[in-house]
Amino acid sequence: MLNTKISVLESLNGHLYMDGLDLVQLAEKYETPLYVFSERRLKENINEILSSFRKYHPNTSLHYAAKCESTIANLQIILEGGSDIEVNSGGELYKAFYAGAKGNQIVFNGVGKTVSEIEYAINSEIKSINVDSEFELERTIEAARKLKKKANVTIRIVPEVSTGVVKGNETGTHESKFGILLDNLEDVIKKATEHREALNVLGYHFHIGTQTYDLQSFVDAFIVMLQISVDIYKTTGFKPRILNIGGGLPVPHYIDVAASQYMPPNIYLMLKGDLTIEQIAKSICLQLKADKVGAWAGKEYEKFFDECELILESGRKVVADAAVLLSRVENKKYRDNTGEDWITVDAGFNTLMEVKTYFWYYHMVCANRTDEYHGKDFKVGGPCCDSGDVYFDIDSHINLPDYRKLPCSTGPGDIIAMLNVGAYGTPNMSNYNGRPKAGILLIHENGEVSVSKRAETYADLVTTETRIKEIRKG
Repeated sequence: MLNTKISVLESLNGHLYMDGLDLVQLAEKYETPLYVFSERRLKENINEILSSFRKYHPNTSLHYAAKCESTIANLQIILEGGSDIEVNSGGELYKAFYAGAKGNQIVFNGVGKTVSEIEYAINSEIKSINVDSEFELERTIEAARKLKKKANVTIRIVPEVSTGVVKGNETGTHESKFGILLDNLEDVIKKATEHREALNVLGYHFHIGTQTYDLQSFVDAFIVMLQISVDIYKTTGFKPRILNIGGGLPVPHYIDVAASQYMPPNIYLMLKGDLTIEQIAKSICLQLKADKVGAWAGKEYEKFFDECELILESGRKVVADAAVLLSRVENKKYRDNTGEDWITVDAGFNTLMEVKTYFWYYHMVCANRTDEYHGKDFKVGGPCCDSGDVYFDIDSHINLPDYRKLPCSTGPGDIIAMLNVGAYGTPNMSNYNGRPKAGILLIHENGEVSVSKRAETYADLVTTETRIKEIRKG
């Protein structure tokens, strides 16, 4: 029995359906592994974020984090849904423009922007370059002078707020590689505002990490931003017009409640993702109220932030639950010495890398047996020639369950649907072991299906390579 409730998914006649379409039939027609996205869910998620925040602060905008998923068709759907775009490289900037975004819809993050990327952003007159360091500020000034243009910039700060998630997912403390320390911030602002011929300084930015489950982490980081804004205004006269609070909005990953018995509490809560957008929006925007600001800053600063634009850079929350990954069972075996049943699926860490990089959990459903009880323990492995290509934790990080609950009859030919794979699945695919990358489908709001990115073929594996005979001829 399918016991996971997601609005775009349902069980009908023993098969898993998405937006009214039989996923088993899609797997048969387009072959596996296969990503399937829902246009409806993408737009629902954008609307949920924007409506929640705009209820409390009307001047709020969403810049979807393109690093999560940047298939052109999906980017276009996201733009249609009312979101703008956040990019992290010149390549993502190019794709944003290719998808139809305008310069004033784009903010550019990143810790290693090259001179050519900065010049590309300045020439494109994007909304903001989120400056990550003192050196990058200098580099941006030089690029703007060379181009005889002004660069729109926002300064990324380190609020020194920990979220409690795994260290690899935290980006708001000095232990991460991101941002400018608060002790250095006043000097950075002074330098930036001294170069008005090259820079248009807009405000501040932070990002504390992904899948934040502690509401107070969001609030604490935002309070740091507000207080430092007033403090620096008093010494430099700089008043922000943008307050960019990054992303990190959590998504429920349907981890079994039994996992709380063997997972560290922070990992369990991170994957459980119970914190709602409404809770986050209300608590964040409350800090902008006049009485709140006046209480710590003084009555003369009550309206200091009234005209500020609040920016979010959500990625996972927009795309994660808008996609499933369909994978076929290709092999089975039974280990007599351990009493374990194994199945091998055709989507390994070459197709869903975050299972290994962050030990991320993705719920599994047998898409062609949804009316059967999912109660038998299986160890699930991918097809790659690597012992780490498994859907459990071989190194005892205690992040992933050892077994997946599937029908007892599960075996070769069955279709396994992995849920909440829309974030970081497709951009992290690789050709490891000479395996072509999976195709990507989009189910439109009218029920039609289109191939937004075709599955690769063997020929695609060599399209950018040159044989030695041609090299020697040259």
